[in-house]
Amino acid sequence: MLKKLNIKLLVLAFCALTIKVSAQEVTSRLQGMADIPISGTTINMTYDPKGGPLENIQEINGYAYVFNDYRWEIEDIKMKKNGSTWNADFTVPKNCAFMAFKFYGNTENGLVTDTNQDKGYMLVAFKEPKVKMPGADLAWATFRNKNFNGEFNGYFKDFSIDGDATEYWLKKEVQDHPDRFPEFFDTYIKILKKQKPEKFEEIAPKVLTQFSKNTKGMPEEVFVKLRSIYLFDLKDQKKADSLETVIEKQFPNGAYLRFNAYQKINKIADAAEKYKAANQFLTDFPYSKEVPASQNYLYDNIVKIKFGYYFETKDYKSILALIPTMNFASVNDGYHQYISKALYLKSVDPAVIETMAVPMIKEMKAKVNDLSYMQGIYWSPNQATENAKNQLNNELVIQIRMFDMLKKYPEVLETFDALPLEKRYEKASINDIHVRALEALNKPIIEVLKNAARRNTLSEGMTAKLKEAYLKEGKKESDFPAYLEQLKKENKSEEKIAFIDIAAPAIKVQGTDGKTKQLDLNSGKIIVIDFWATWCGPCKKAFPAMQQLVTSFKEDKQIEVYFISTQENHEGYKKAAVAYLKEKGLKLDTYFDLIKKGGSTNNESFSKYAAIFKSSGIPRKVVIKNGKIRFTSEGYSGNPGQLVDELTGVINALKNE
Repeated sequence: MLKKLNIKLLVLAFCALTIKVSAQEVTSRLQGMADIPISGTTINMTYDPKGGPLENIQEINGYAYVFNDYRWEIEDIKMKKNGSTWNADFTVPKNCAFMAFKFYGNTENGLVTDTNQDKGYMLVAFKEPKVKMPGADLAWATFRNKNFNGEFNGYFKDFSIDGDATEYWLKKEVQDHPDRFPEFFDTYIKILKKQKPEKFEEIAPKVLTQFSKNTKGMPEEVFVKLRSIYLFDLKDQKKADSLETVIEKQFPNGAYLRFNAYQKINKIADAAEKYKAANQFLTDFPYSKEVPASQNYLYDNIVKIKFGYYFETKDYKSILALIPTMNFASVNDGYHQYISKALYLKSVDPAVIETMAVPMIKEMKAKVNDLSYMQGIYWSPNQATENAKNQLNNELVIQIRMFDMLKKYPEVLETFDALPLEKRYEKASINDIHVRALEALNKPIIEVLKNAARRNTLSEGMTAKLKEAYLKEGKKESDFPAYLEQLKKENKSEEKIAFIDIAAPAIKVQGTDGKTKQLDLNSGKIIVIDFWATWCGPCKKAFPAMQQLVTSFKEDKQIEVYFISTQENHEGYKKAAVAYLKEKGLKLDTYFDLIKKGGSTNNESFSKYAAIFKSSGIPRKVVIKNGKIRFTSEGYSGNPGQLVDELTGVINALKNE
């Protein structure tokens, strides 16, 4: 341990200012935040969303970032609705020094959060009145500093204390708890580099040299951090190599060598050799309680390597033996990467796939609450579990498709019933399978058709079946459209369109006649762009809906719709695109993105839009008016009615501006 006097001298070389910091003002949206929260006690709070970003959210949850025994963790807040407000109870962990609360709600347009208008809902914990917990000042210094904000998923948008305030609280932590300095010396060095860059190379070595005199008996983590600082911050290869030797000698089965061994496996290209190396890794570094939580993912990935090898070599018996040893996340990854892909590509007989898929789903159901998706402080326990449930639902949909291929209709219905109610009618293609199974088993289909209509997820074929049932009741054909709209309204809540306002990059395209033109994006017209490619299945599946949209607005001179083929690099893609549209009887005029100079892919215009949206996924719909991108969406849900209604709503709203 460092002597208290030495620590003070080191800090004084770094810190010069003492700043008066006032207490945080508690706002009206979160009442009951204890003035002096004591570790181990429960804080009973009331959260009122009125006037905040979560005001109209039906389901609100919350979690807390906690600094517990000098380590950051994430814990859920127990939320319970109480009229228009929410009871928010949080038990302060035993060694907690600091906590910051965050409230959130899931919406159709993504996650909405409340962090007190960027001021934060924060509390410092006490051992007893007037005695703060060790780590309180360190957490107060770093959590509110912009240089650390990324570690907390952007808790603050713009707020940050200045460097001097960070120095002040860091100084207090070191002075009050010098014995804990080894647990945060790397944070000290990081702040030093940010605050005193011109003196960093002079001061840091002195700090580290003094610190290193007292490292005997310290855990491996300290030596690994020291090596990293010397190697990456101070560029001192010799010192870093010296520390590496110490680590290898003192911790031959530790985290550092474990990680290095894992990295070597990733560099192996040959599947058989990689599998062999993965088994050797498990021999050299068997999993135990000594493995830090931060390295659990190494073992998850080793299991994935083995699963993949067994699958590719058709050793399905070994897969069945491996499944019970896997956690939820690993089973799900195996299902997604191999089972789902093989079914889609039809590369493996569905009957063979079934022998693995059924026990995998069974295992996922049993382990859905195992928190294997928790890595670091990215997700709270509730969020990790919710993600696992969503992943399971996705795989159940694949399972339904598999049973349909096998014509196992009782299993189709059984799997469909395993989906939560809100997930059962999300996709038109799954509704088709559901109806097909019911018909095969001579069961009524009308309620499924109605429910799908309410969710606006009827395919053309199912719409025809619903119409047929409607007419059999003696109703008029002319009244069917109104009936269908009424069903949609029964489940439709008023959704606000997520309009944006971003300058639209220029778009140059080539027509099927070979002529190049630049689209006029500033004509005052509403321009709908559909970026697609011949290799993109969802792009092509969305075309019937887009044809319906084009037909609906073909007489409207204020609307222009362009289908732009992009991200193609195979020979003859232009002829293939035209041939596909002709084959399917689609009256959609397609254009072709240009190829960048020196490139081989036609994505000159699309790449500009991909950069804006930080995604190159297609299909990508973009709606432009007066030179501005006003709306965009990526992908296709498989529900033609939803796509048509969504774009129709956008177009009509822009026409009325």
